[in-house]
Amino acid sequence: MVWARTGLARSDPFVLCFALSGNDEQPRFNITPPAMDKASAACRRLRHIILNKPTPIATVAVATSNTQGKFENLVDKFKKKSTSAGFRRKRLAFKTTVRLLAESGQCSHIDDILQHQKQYPDINDEKFTARLISLYGGAKMLDQALQLFDEMPDLNCPRTVFSFNALLGACLSSENFDKLIELFQELPAKLSIEPNALSYTSAIKAFCKKELFDNAVSMLDEMAANGVDPDAVTFGVLLGGLYHTGRFSEGEKTWNLMREKNVVPDLRCYNSRIYGMMSEKRFSEAIELLKELEQKGLYPDAYTYNLVIKGFIKEGSVDEVKKWHAALRESKTAAPNIFTYVTVIPFALDHGDIDLALELCKNAVAVKGRKLSNKIVGKVIDELLKQSKGEEAKELQDLYNLSHH
Repeated sequence: MVWARTGLARSDPFVLCFALSGNDEQPRFNITPPAMDKASAACRRLRHIILNKPTPIATVAVATSNTQGKFENLVDKFKKKSTSAGFRRKRLAFKTTVRLLAESGQCSHIDDILQHQKQYPDINDEKFTARLISLYGGAKMLDQALQLFDEMPDLNCPRTVFSFNALLGACLSSENFDKLIELFQELPAKLSIEPNALSYTSAIKAFCKKELFDNAVSMLDEMAANGVDPDAVTFGVLLGGLYHTGRFSEGEKTWNLMREKNVVPDLRCYNSRIYGMMSEKRFSEAIELLKELEQKGLYPDAYTYNLVIKGFIKEGSVDEVKKWHAALRESKTAAPNIFTYVTVIPFALDHGDIDLALELCKNAVAVKGRKLSNKIVGKVIDELLKQSKGEEAKELQDLYNLSHH
């Protein structure tokens, strides 16, 4: 739990107690093994139960005066704790509180607790003020982040590439890519700031998000002209933008440039290239690349395996899907995640492999935190009943009900 990491107990004033109302009980399937001649009717009844069950209601009471009082109490306690220099260094406490307030639309309260920090000597520390700028960005309050950055000289706080990067990061968090590009192009000369690799990486990401890939690639030339070396993170962002938008040849040119510059690719770089190769149906090359990254000491994660699995799903290759799902299950560094199950289970059903679909479904619901949709579970139970596998259907039903209890 995030509160455990902050050292805050559930009874602490920082924990917002949201009032939940309505019926939050999960749907229950109540079937018994049917006779073969009744299977079709049972399927229809079960489908009705699964697909037409009213959605459980859980209402967060943010509009009531009682809840507003809790928010005000949270802000009051936060401001009181802020008198402690030790508390002001607790990044996670700040981040968690701002996130909770942002999720509830409490922007005025966020501004209140962050503006409150200006009275403390930490505001003269660029790293502290940059943190506040980042927090505003995380709450998608870019105007306030910009205002704080502008106020830094008046707060006797220096502005260097460190706070400049925090401001660019706030733009990314707020998804205001136009503003990021504008700031990147205007502020360095205006404030005598020299952008570093992180600055350029942020600009590249903004250009990629806007699909201005020529501009993104040109950043590498500008970096070279200014004596700034791109790193694996820089190339990872650019490679991801190119490969994931079908620009395979441009991605390959960038990959080769990365190698020419002796930049060692990280897992993100490899994953982006594997994605590109699977999309281009260059399956053998993708598998060789996966082996290469293992040889380099970079072990594939669930995302890597899912890329390969999804590529073979698109190809309709049942044997390869089974093979790579088994490899993921046997991996010592990765494990199937919810994306694995929601892609492979429907594929198995579509190709008549009810045994694989049942195995995956049972594996998914057996692990706490993996929430398969009612629709997917219902389809598996439906198909089991059609094949007169009532015992298996009931076993899956019981597992699903238990996992949602």
